[in-house]
Amino acid sequence: MAYPQWVLKYKKPGMYVQKKDDHTYRIYRGHSERRPGKSYPVLITDEYIGTITKEKGLVYSQPKVKGVVTVKRFGGFSLLSGICRALADQLKSKYGGETLFLDACQQVLYGESSNVLYTADWMSEYAPGLHFPVGSEQKRETIRIARGMETTLEKRFGREKSAVLEAVQCIYRVKVNRRWVTSDESSAVWVREAYGVTWEGGFHGKAR
Repeated sequence: MAYPQWVLKYKKPGMYVQKKDDHTYRIYRGHSERRPGKSYPVLITDEYIGTITKEKGLVYSQPKVKGVVTVKRFGGFSLLSGICRALADQLKSKYGGETLFLDACQQVLYGESSNVLYTADWMSEYAPGLHFPVGSEQKRETIRIARGMETTLEKRFGREKSAVLEAVQCIYRVKVNRRWVTSDESSAVWVREAYGVTWEGGFHGKAR
């Protein structure tokens, strides 16, 4: 079947088109499979992409949300991880884990540490299975570590330290349809531009 040029310009390899009427076409992503008992390949639909009209072009469908949507605070911890990476590696080498560093991160970001704060933050994806707060002996150490991290932030950002932390803590990681995506980052673009730091890098995944 011949399709109008205004339809074909959206059709890419692996896509197929179905005509609804003279003004509207539906476009899908799919593939062919051999099925037992069939002498010809069967077309399998992988995804409904949207509709094409001459006036509006391709209008993407709005995907349905399946299952639970999970939201984790992301920007603050990722920023601290980047700026204080050498410290984090030293603590991991000395104590054999991420617990003390993450307890100190929570103190810097939230003023305290707890299982609730840990679970709500990307820390729990980066280093899962930990428990907070730490014991009283370790707590003295993490308080000292947190103070050192505060000093590092003050040297880096000066009077804008609080504004920087406030901005990056507006960035979240959201798990929707079994896939992690990062929320809108517009509130923190000025941090990247002013200081050349990011909240990205190697901290989307788990600790190594």
